[in-house]
Amino acid sequence: MRKAVLVLFFVSAMIVSCTKVKIEIKDKGIVLPDNVVIHYLEGGQGPVLVLVHGLGSSAEIWRPVMERLAKSYRVVAPDLPGYGKSDRPNADYSIEYQSQELGSFIDALGADKITLAGNSMGGWIAAITALNDPGRIGRLILVDSAGFRRDFPPPVNINPSTREEMRAFLLELFADKSRVSEGMVNGQWEYRKDIGSTVLATLESLKTKAPYLDDRLKEIKIPTLIVWGKQDAITPLDLAGRFNSGIRGSRLVVIDDAGHVPELERPEAFYRAVKSFVRDW
Repeated sequence: MRKAVLVLFFVSAMIVSCTKVKIEIKDKGIVLPDNVVIHYLEGGQGPVLVLVHGLGSSAEIWRPVMERLAKSYRVVAPDLPGYGKSDRPNADYSIEYQSQELGSFIDALGADKITLAGNSMGGWIAAITALNDPGRIGRLILVDSAGFRRDFPPPVNINPSTREEMRAFLLELFADKSRVSEGMVNGQWEYRKDIGSTVLATLESLKTKAPYLDDRLKEIKIPTLIVWGKQDAITPLDLAGRFNSGIRGSRLVVIDDAGHVPELERPEAFYRAVKSFVRDW
């Protein structure tokens, strides 16, 4: 009896110990062939999942969901050139430029086929990367993605020029408006001042050489997951339907109580959607 109790105690202790294990998300850096230094976050082991942030953002937006995904995958989130802790080279910061740099970054990781996920402008960049070099990408995940030619503007200025415009922009990002604190407004306003020239260059490039996806979705042949926040005001839910109908065989997951950044607002639901999509790895 005593032996059985000791064994049960040992097993219970092991279970408790395992549940407390937290995978570390590390800061890393890599130099691309054009000498641009890219900062990125990385954690976990296994199949490679690369996460691409959107306009005006950084790799940090993925951190909450990375801590979940890293239990099953080698998860990598770069700061695109001009953002976060990466270099700010003299470039046009167009979608094509960022796609080329992303391709170089993926090559530098030394991985075979990867799953590539992108949120907002990051989804647009990810889609162009998959189209330009389909042999490199095994699966594609588009999260509240940009990329369509639109006849209507976003409901808010996506390049805020004042603190109040930044507040209005952040309020449009989330379904739960209470997430927008003064600290968030101040922090994002300071960051936007730092990356303002990058954002402006990207928006200027879209006036003359935007590689819109409207007529190219049918060319995407790899398994594709479309994840969308149901309450997204920046890229409304009907755009998710356009991606879903345009990419043959794609799967659409709509996350309720989430806006434009479901990976940040509903990380557990986002994790479940991705885990289900890639469970056959």
